[in-house]
Amino acid sequence: MKRGNTRSGVALLSTLVMMGVVTILLAGVMGYVSWTVRASAIATGRDICRLAAQSEIEIAKHAVNEAFILSLERYGHIIGGDTIGSTTVSSFDWFEAYSSTVAKRTIGAKNPLTLDDVVTNMDCVVKVRIGAVEHTVGTQWANVTFVARAERHVPGGPAVSSTVVEKVRFAQQRSKVFNNAYFVNNYGWFQGSGCTANGDVRANGNMSLDSNCKVNGKVYAAKNDELHVPGNITSTGQMDSYSTYRSTTYGSSNMARPLSSDPLSGELNAGGYEAPQTVTAADRANRIHANEDLAIEMPYIGDISSNESAYREWAQQLHDADPSMSTIKQGGKTLVSVYYDGVGPSGVEKITHNGQEITAPDYGAIVLEGTESHPIEINGPVIIPSDVIIKGYVTGQGTIYSGRNIHIVGNITYKNPPQWNGKSTEGASNATKDMLGLMAKGNIVLGDYTQQTTSGYGYYSSSSGWLSDIKTYLSQEPYVQKYKCDTSDAAIGYPETFGGNYTVAEYVNSADFAKCESAGLAAFVPGGRDSMTGKFGKQRMVDGPGEQKKATRSGTYETYNTTTHTKENRYVSKNEYYTPCIQVPGVSYDRKYYESVCLDTEISSRCSSTITRVDGVLYNNHGIFGVIGKCTFNGALVCRNEGIRYSSNLYLNWDIRLYSGSSETVDNDKVGLAKASDNPPTTVAWAEIPDGMVVFD
Repeated sequence: MKRGNTRSGVALLSTLVMMGVVTILLAGVMGYVSWTVRASAIATGRDICRLAAQSEIEIAKHAVNEAFILSLERYGHIIGGDTIGSTTVSSFDWFEAYSSTVAKRTIGAKNPLTLDDVVTNMDCVVKVRIGAVEHTVGTQWANVTFVARAERHVPGGPAVSSTVVEKVRFAQQRSKVFNNAYFVNNYGWFQGSGCTANGDVRANGNMSLDSNCKVNGKVYAAKNDELHVPGNITSTGQMDSYSTYRSTTYGSSNMARPLSSDPLSGELNAGGYEAPQTVTAADRANRIHANEDLAIEMPYIGDISSNESAYREWAQQLHDADPSMSTIKQGGKTLVSVYYDGVGPSGVEKITHNGQEITAPDYGAIVLEGTESHPIEINGPVIIPSDVIIKGYVTGQGTIYSGRNIHIVGNITYKNPPQWNGKSTEGASNATKDMLGLMAKGNIVLGDYTQQTTSGYGYYSSSSGWLSDIKTYLSQEPYVQKYKCDTSDAAIGYPETFGGNYTVAEYVNSADFAKCESAGLAAFVPGGRDSMTGKFGKQRMVDGPGEQKKATRSGTYETYNTTTHTKENRYVSKNEYYTPCIQVPGVSYDRKYYESVCLDTEISSRCSSTITRVDGVLYNNHGIFGVIGKCTFNGALVCRNEGIRYSSNLYLNWDIRLYSGSSETVDNDKVGLAKASDNPPTTVAWAEIPDGMVVFD
């Protein structure tokens, strides 16, 4: 009996021990599960806080951008016609500087925006503040650092939080046409195995892209209802890999745009080339954007000559605030101050035509030839009411507005050019380097249009010379098609609808010209217009009267009839006085669209044998055409039609300083290009930081 009681006690003890072990294990498991649930809830809570903080930053970014846009007072479609209040204050001064280390609720120097003190988002209590503002006066961008802290209570646990910091760039955007190395408002053709564009190419119409040409950027084509085309793109072309692009110098300079990710700093570079490590068929195809639904509006250069012109008013305001602005100088002499109202290269103001004194056809035109020791010095926008003939070295930052054509008769070279060595940004140093805008109300003409044979011009491919080489691109579909013109362009030979042929004589009927006059847009007509024929004038060597002579013998002489103003051969008796006919500078109303109002010798005597480099932003209402050699364009080509014939190689290096999101963007009061909508805010940097690093107000 005693033995049995011992076994019963051992069993009870074992059971109690086992129950204790199980209880301990169960408590451990339950504790672990509870800890895991709480840890998971905390992690989830932090994720929610991070999302809530970022969401409120996005809302704040939108609010700041909207407030900034409302602070601007500007016209959207006038090139250089901005009215931003005081011309001495940049529109970006709305982003007032912050010197305090405390994150603030309010931003904006004019009509400021104040963010909410506290908001609730996804059960989080969120504060959003402005941590810092970076803006240099005169630049077209501002960096704003947003700081957001979100906090929430985890059910059954502690409070959790997340603090997010995002640096955002706000930029006032020029018209998107300037975001391209090559932009054509109608039919785009980018062809040739030696042709390279380091920048985007775009057409408001179909784009003929050669399979051999190289585009280190995106390619766009948009539907064009006026031309009845869908916006197709032929081929994907070629492109360079990262290593090839970084190591290559394109053309006669090292001015190809930098890479999208700066090789030296690693910072995101808005507008840079997104070069693939290895180029694949997919890479080439992915940068093609055909059949875009919306075309980009290309603004017209309007009236620049009348006293009421927005361009003249804008340039005058800049000059009044700073007398060095809106000027062209050379060798210490001021050639232009705001508006050129002087004689042309002939040096005369009046000529005699059919017995009457009239304004010389080249009045208001100018010749600009810069040398390395005496470059053309430009500062801000200036206005030339008639033609501009230009070549040589240029320095400074500014824009030449021409009331008609700009004739580029030789290389245009920056004295202090920007450089993107290794395709890396150079920051503020490039922002101050030379930049020239050439804005023509008519056309931009390259080379010697007077040259009709190959003698001395070996780069012409045909025996007929300049015009024969490009006539197809100036007069035939699909290269040139009919299009509507700005009313003010009737003063330079363009009717309401242009017929599609630049090789014919300029002509505007009475009805179209009357519209221009009634709108006050014909205050100045370069070269003059013959109201009887509707055609426009240029200076040519014409038949005119010489000094009276006495015949030394009887015979037939070439004489000038002072009554009919014509040349005639008539019999003259010995010792009789007669008026000989000679060639004199006069006016001829048969001007072609590609010709200058000046004497042709003003072009031929100055034109280089070939053009190999053009530094500048080229923009006009109508066409860019001509014959060049192996050539590099450093800037941008923007036009309605294009007809350029090149030899061997053509390089188009887009100037990234035209992009308003770039840290190197040039002040628009300098280059005066068209404005459009604003850039969406872009992220420069993002980070999540520990609590307590930022002090909130």
